[in-house]
Amino acid sequence: MPKRITIATHLRAEGLFVRYRQAREPKERSRHQIIWLLATGKTVKEVSEVTG
Repeated sequence: MPKRITIATHLRAEGLFVRYRQAREPKERSRHQIIWLLATGKTVKEVSEVTG
């Protein structure tokens, strides 16, 4: 069974999206994108397909 990933709820998906769009460093941008996608309900498989 795949490992379950949970996202802390102190930031909403909208706030994560803003952080993702404002990030200037590539690694930081990727991290925020992954967390944002997971927070919007995407599966780990879907996120990995989008982000590589």
